Parts: sequence; structure tokens; C-alpha cells
Amino acid sequence: TDLMKKCILILLLSVFISSDNELIVPFDSKSEISYFGSHPAHDWTGVTSDFKGGIVCNNLNDCTIKVQIPIDSFDSGNSSRDSNMLYYVEANKFRYVTFFSNSFSINDETLAIGTSIQIEGVIDFHGIKRKTSMNVLISPQDEFLNGIADFEIRLNDHNVERPSLLFIPISNIIKIKCNLYCQLSKFKDFVQE
Repeated sequence: TDLMKKCILILLLSVFISSDNELIVPFDSKSEISYFGSHPAHDWTGVTSDFKGGIVCNNLNDCTIKVQIPIDSFDSGNSSRDSNMLYYVEANKFRYVTFFSNSFSINDETLAIGTSIQIEGVIDFHGIKRKTSMNVLISPQDEFLNGIADFEIRLNDHNVERPSLLFIPISNIIKIKCNLYCQLSKFKDFVQE
């Protein structure tokens, strides 16, 4: 038991020591993630600002994005359509969509004037994880660092049955747009430390 207590103490100390050197910048409440669905009869958009996540950096050459979105937070402006979406994506079983990026860099130029970077990561949707890649336009906007990304997912890649309207299924491709904001000063303060 003494050995176990020492191991637990070492583990706790390592967590506290590493967290001092880590920057965690949550997404601001004005951040939005949207999805765009399509059918020959009409197109629609579902939007959410109700999600958790942010950018985590060990240093500015080793940053990751982490996002967790409750499926039921998307609002298309049509409660019947939203209920139908929740049914087909089995939101009672798979409550969240998550995305975890691979490591990427944020440099002084990015903080000052912005840049476009390629970010890769894993999206977990409907219980199936898939690698994805997206171009992210990062730019400073007033007191925020803004990141805008557009990418697509395919419903069949995640074993989601496509609902039909008039016997015609919706498009297999769902377009995603992320418009994310983080406090710029947090990154600048981290650079100066």
C-alpha cells in the first residue's frame, strides 16, 4: 500500500506540474458550428453555439483542438426536422459529436496577421471514428483569434441511415462550417512567459 500511495502521489504531481506549462483557451460563446443538409426539395442548416472545446497548447508548436458537441443542440429552425435528425443519428445512444485534432503550430505571424493551415484529426460521429482533414483560416479579429473551417462528412461513412422525403433520400454529404473564437490575449501572454 505504501508503494501504491507513492505511485498515486507521483501521478498527481506529474499532472499538476505539466498543467502549469499548458495553455488551455476555451472557445468563446460567440463561436458557432453549422451543418448543411440537402435534398432535391429543399436545403437546410442546423446551427449550434452550445458546445465545449478549445485549443490546448503545450507550447505554440504543439497545439490541438478539442470539441464536444451535443447532437441535440443543433437547431434548424424546424422542430419536426430536428426531431427527425435526432432519430436517424440515434442521439439517444450517440449523444455527442467529437473532434480531436493532431498537433499543429501557432506562430507569431498567425497571431499578428493570420494564416491558413491544414489541420488533421479524428471526428467521432454516430459511434464511428474517421480521420478528416480541413483547411483552417486563422486570423486575429479585435480581441479574438478566429478560426474558420469548412469540411464534409458522409453519412454512410458513419453508418447513418439517410431519411427520405417523397421516397428520395437526403444527400449523403453533410457540409460542416466552424466559426470559432478564442481570446487572443491568452496566446500572446503564453508567448511572453
